[in-house]
This record gives sequence, structure tokens and C-alpha cells, in this order.
Amino acid sequence: MVEKGKPTDNILRTSQYEVVMEYTGSLSFDRELYFWDIVGSLAHADSLLDAKILSKDEHEKIRKGLVELLLALNKGGVELRPELEDIHMNIEALLTDKIGAVAGKLHTGRSRNDQVSLDARLYSRERILETLEEIVALQQVIMSIARNNLESVMPGLTHMQPAQPVSLAHHMMAHWFKLQRDFSRLEDCYERANLCPLGAGALAGNTFPIDRFKVAEELGFRAPTENSIDTVSDRDFVTETIFCLSMIQLHLSSMAEEIILWNTPQFGYIKLSPRLTTSSSMMPQKRNPDIAELARGKMGRLSGDLISMLTMLKGLPLAYNRDLQEDKEPLFDAFDSAVDSLWAIRSLLTGAKFNVDKMRQSCLSANLTATDLADYLVNKGEPFRAAFLTVKMMVQDSYDKGKPIESMTIEELKKYNKLFGKDALDYIKPEIAIERRNIYGGPSANAVKKSFGTAEKMIKKNESCISKISDEIQGTINRLLGPSVDMQD
Repeated sequence: MVEKGKPTDNILRTSQYEVVMEYTGSLSFDRELYFWDIVGSLAHADSLLDAKILSKDEHEKIRKGLVELLLALNKGGVELRPELEDIHMNIEALLTDKIGAVAGKLHTGRSRNDQVSLDARLYSRERILETLEEIVALQQVIMSIARNNLESVMPGLTHMQPAQPVSLAHHMMAHWFKLQRDFSRLEDCYERANLCPLGAGALAGNTFPIDRFKVAEELGFRAPTENSIDTVSDRDFVTETIFCLSMIQLHLSSMAEEIILWNTPQFGYIKLSPRLTTSSSMMPQKRNPDIAELARGKMGRLSGDLISMLTMLKGLPLAYNRDLQEDKEPLFDAFDSAVDSLWAIRSLLTGAKFNVDKMRQSCLSANLTATDLADYLVNKGEPFRAAFLTVKMMVQDSYDKGKPIESMTIEELKKYNKLFGKDALDYIKPEIAIERRNIYGGPSANAVKKSFGTAEKMIKKNESCISKISDEIQGTINRLLGPSVDMQD
């Protein structure tokens, strides 16, 4: 036994080595990149063959070994070694075990700096596609709810107070268009991530005749990156992706908050499926909207992921620094949180039932057509401020008497202002108040129908975008692995 405080040199070196490897290693999380690391290696091997650095036999041996290794990793039958630091070195070691010393030629003209950038871009493309598909799936559910509630009247709120009547369809389409902006942002983000870093090397390129344009095309990228120093230090695409995912989660959090409120007895606007709520461990009468609460809570994770990236990148000198290893966990977590939340909220809305009668009743008790009565007097020549004060007095009397304005007779209206005629009775019905707002982007049935048409056109573009990205990614897999190998194999 070694005396405390007097370790031998050997034990000290071993201890220090283990500390360094444990602290700097990334295998615990970057193992998630194994699929795309092998795909990228296959493309690099093709480049080395074209550059005559690999013979045909060597290329075939490396290619066969990589494909067999990928299939084995997919099945979970391969043990990775943490002491090899990361997924890149593990795959190289496994390939060497499988095919021998020729595996050492694969890293010619390549650095882990451009290799990890490649893996992150390929991974991000796949997960962006998955996220876009989930956005469209949620949009379809929202559109279905809206179409079924074109004439369902509800209070529109400002400052969380009843303000003016709108339709449930118009309200749900507000969420639809927020998600559309999310789709558009992520689509743009994909284009900036869709550049190939292979060939940038550690920071100064390499001396081998590698055709960067050809390898970019083979991997389905739009083009190679423009500057080797920028390439290995660039994590803009990671940060931007996490920002886009944060915006998605922000909108889902807002939607979740409404679901939580609407599900309370005080609101009673929505009833969630018992299968998608949880019971209390103590109070047998309770069903809790845990899915919505978690979707709201995960906004904290996403904002943390974004702040983590921004803080990590602040002030980094060019080119590569080990700090950049800290990009992967926020990226992985952001994708997982956003995609899971999109799916969960979609499931929650699919099984929800809306109480449109309760929504309509809330419009009456809140005197939501007060603004319309003021507008009526303005149209009769009354100055708006005078009309506003008249209706304000009517509302106060309504609350004092417990009698909504909508139930007033024409005689009662005239007591407040003789300009009120019989046609004023129409102004105090929420349904008619909504239909008078027949402007582009407004809540009238005609305006909302037009928004459906606009949304349908956008959905077609979204689906076309998804199809294009899917073809690019699957095309990459087919070219390098063959159509028989799939990401889910």
C-alpha cells in the first residue's frame, strides 16, 4: 500500500492521465454522431481514392469495413472505449481491429477539426428535417381544430383580461402562423448549415489533391465552406439552430400555458384526455396537465442551451479551441426537447375537447362588445372620447346590476345616448361584432377562410421543402451506403 501523500511516480502519472482523459473525453455524448461520422468517412475515402492516395483494393477494404462497423453499431453490438477520448478515435480503432493497418490511411488529409464539424452538420441536417416534419404535423392538427370552430365565439384577451370577441378558429390560427415562422427560420438555418467542411483540415487545409466540390456534392451539401480557418472555428450553425429551436419551444410554451389555463374549472374551455393527464398521489379528484407543464418548463432548458453556446463562443480566438467540444450537448438536448415537445403538444391537442358553450358564455359576462357600441356612436357623429365615456358608464352599470350589455333593450340603450337606434342591438352580439371585422388578417369567418387558403399554400411549400431536404439526406445515404441501409436500421 502506498503511504498517503507519497504516491509513486507511476501511480501519479496514471492518476493524472485518468483525470485528463475523464475530463477531456467526449465519448459519453458524441457517440450519438457515430452514424454520420461513418458516412463522412466513406465520402472521405472516396476522395482519397480519387486523389490516388488509396488503391482500389484499399478503398474497398476500408469501405466494406466501415459499412460492417456501422451495421454492428446500429445493432448495439459494439463496445466503445472511453479511453480513446471520442467517437472519431473509437471508430478508427474499431476499423483498425477489423481490417488492419490500412485503416490508418483513412485519416490522410483530414483532421478531427473538420471531421467533427462535418459530423455536426450532417447530424443537424437530419434533426432539422425531423423537426420540420413535427412542425407540419402540429400545424395540421391546429388547422383541423380551426376549421371545425369557424363560428365558435370566445373572448380574445389582452393583459389576460377579456378584451374583444374572436372565433376559436382565429385564435388557433394565431398559433399556426407562429409555427410557420418557426418553420421558415429553421428552413433558412438549414441552408447555412448545409455546407461541407471536409478538406479544411486542422485549420489550413491540406496538401493532398482532394476535390472539395465533389465530396460536398456526394454528401448532399450545397457547396464546400469558403475559408478553412472559419470552417473549423465556426459554430454559428449550431448556435442558430438552437436559437430556432428555442423559438419553437417559446411558442409551444405559450400554447401550453393557454392549455393549462383553459383546462382549469375557472376557465373550462378545454377538456384534456384522461389518458394524457396524470392523477395526484394524494387527491383523488385531480387530473394534472403534466404534458403542457413540462412543455412550458422545457423552455428553461432551451434558453439554457442557447446561453451556453453564446457564452462558450464569446471571445474565442481563431481557429479551433477545445471549448468547441461543449457545443454538442446543448445541440443534442435542444433537438430532443423541441421535437419531443412538438409531438407531446400535438398529442394533447388531438385528444382535447373544446367547450364552445362556455367560451360563448364568457363573452356575455365580460361585455366584450363595448368597443363596438362606442364605434356605433362614432359612426353616428359622436366624438370617440365622448362615445368611449358613455359606454364606459354603461359597462359599470352592467357590472353593478349583474346584467350584461348584450341583454339590454333599445329603450335601455337610449337612456345612455339618444343616438342609439334599433340597429345598435346588432352591435352588441359577439357573433356579429366578429363578422364586422372583415379585414385581411381579421377574425371574421370570411377573413379566417382566406387565412386557411394562405396556410394551405404555405403547407404545400413546407411539404416541398421537407421533400427536398429528405431527398438530399436520403440521397447521401444511398450514394455512400446503398439504399438497403437506413438511418433507423
